[in-house]
Amino acid sequence: MTSADPAGEGFRTFLVLRTGGPGASAAALDTLHTEVAHRISRLDGFLSCRTHLGLDGDVVVHTVGWRDEASARGTYPATLGEALLARLGRQVMLRTDLVGGAPGPGVRGPASAMPPGLACVAIRYVADRAAGEAMAELLLRSGDWKKDFPGFVSATPYLGPDGTTYVNYPQWTDRAAFDAYMADPRNAAGQQDIADLEVAPPDLLLCTLVTETVAAG
Repeated sequence: MTSADPAGEGFRTFLVLRTGGPGASAAALDTLHTEVAHRISRLDGFLSCRTHLGLDGDVVVHTVGWRDEASARGTYPATLGEALLARLGRQVMLRTDLVGGAPGPGVRGPASAMPPGLACVAIRYVADRAAGEAMAELLLRSGDWKKDFPGFVSATPYLGPDGTTYVNYPQWTDRAAFDAYMADPRNAAGQQDIADLEVAPPDLLLCTLVTETVAAG
């Protein structure tokens, strides 16, 4: 199992850290590495996690796959936030957001067995659960072409508990595969249907994978 494979996963959290710049992001990554090694990976219900660094160097995304929502809502978010603030201080932790949800059926591409060179955490805001489910259905329908697209690894949707936050987590082998995917007219053709379901501008965080940890056993 890898954290790109949601088998057995009942819930996933995405902790988004907006920092004061590359130096602060490096310190955040170091803190996350220590927390994962010594505490987070030992929590009951932990399955896997990844840390990502945004291409602009001032965003860090820590995503964790959990057995269920109850495991995700334990001591993890609060104590991790305390560790980050103790290391970085509020002046460089400009904003911290925690989103997540239960996984829905996703799309696996021809590169699904390969590690991602690039991932996007696409956080979209919708009016209600019905709109979020409609967003997830759009992703499934797009699998008709994405499942064969060169360099496409996978995409999994996560609908938040209150139904108003939808996170898509697509991944590609490298920047060239991402650029080709974005330039494909079939991708552009689906954007209006997505926008019609949104009630606020999305947060689209393009990232590289820094570390990955999978639960022992």
